[in-house]
Amino acid sequence: MGARVSTVSPEVDEEIGIQDNVFPWFHLVQWCAEDAAANCVFRWDLPRIQEAVSILTQDVETFTSRCLEPLPGSAGFSMDDATNFAEWAGALLEWSPSLVKVRFRLVPSRMKEEAFWSRYFAAVREVVRRQVYGQVDGDVQADPDGL
Repeated sequence: MGARVSTVSPEVDEEIGIQDNVFPWFHLVQWCAEDAAANCVFRWDLPRIQEAVSILTQDVETFTSRCLEPLPGSAGFSMDDATNFAEWAGALLEWSPSLVKVRFRLVPSRMKEEAFWSRYFAAVREVVRRQVYGQVDGDVQADPDGL
């Protein structure tokens, strides 16, 4: 009683942004928006976010000029198994061949693994926040009821 099968395909759910199975993007956006104002609902464009993030690793020069600062200590960054960062890094390496190439050229010859990922995730966080918070064409909507 009351159990029904959804008639909407998973592809439609993913397309309109209500599924979190596009790992790790849903989780990354949530992490980037942890400090969002209360009672706000955000709509975000996954392809636009992915495109903006992919620019960070076009080449070594782009990485070194755009990924300057590590994450602050308050971010709880670590590449050990107790955090999500290592899992996200693995998924992002599968997603981006350019990230693989840039990492190969920089680690360990020019920086340590931990430093590379801290700088990368700090830049990703900045880019995603700019995409999510910076949307002024009606994509950022306050929910006055807090629902």
